Amino acid sequence: MNTLNDEAVVERIDKSLARSRVYSLLAIGLGFPDVESHAGFSDGRLMIEMHQALEVCMPGLAEYFSEQIAPRLKLTCSFEDFEALFLTAFETNMPVPSAALYEGVHVQQSNRPGLILELKGFYRNFGLTMDAQGNELEDTLTAELEFMHFLTAKQAQAEMESLSPNAYQRAQRDFLERHLVVWLPLVRAEVNAKVATQFFVALIDLAERFVDAHLEEMLFELNS
Repeated sequence: MNTLNDEAVVERIDKSLARSRVYSLLAIGLGFPDVESHAGFSDGRLMIEMHQALEVCMPGLAEYFSEQIAPRLKLTCSFEDFEALFLTAFETNMPVPSAALYEGVHVQQSNRPGLILELKGFYRNFGLTMDAQGNELEDTLTAELEFMHFLTAKQAQAEMESLSPNAYQRAQRDFLERHLVVWLPLVRAEVNAKVATQFFVALIDLAERFVDAHLEEMLFELNS
């Protein structure tokens, strides 16, 4: 390879790893709370990591994140209170109706088993299955975000090993087009209507913007 080609490959690897980190952080923030994630959003460490990753993979969104998202991600409540806020927002329907973080609640309601089978197929194509010890379904937002975290990391790995990344790029495009880009706008609308906790409102806002921008970039990369 010449120097210019080397630089282009390094840039693609860096972008893929940064995308992977963003998906991981979104899944952490929108998953069931744990002490470690609460600490990371309380001391600001995870917001810094998110901003650094966005600066690498999506500079235009990094500015929006700094101005509109990050200020709402700073947690000042206890872990117990944060856990209660999550349950109110997404689980208990008490004292107000909760928003749903399941794709099958928002689309294909009449054929959720078919949706689950399709998602299982996506995951199994890459050797992945849901944790048998857990009780999450394949259509949870966190499962889908973690799948994108996996695909973007595998793209970077392929590039580092001088292998073709096309299979991982196509999988990202297909999964975004068929799933996250379709239903995240519906989640955002429901969260805006039902959820008062700005931490979750902000993260869903960021997630929708990020998947839209990522799909646009995938289409460009595959057509280049």
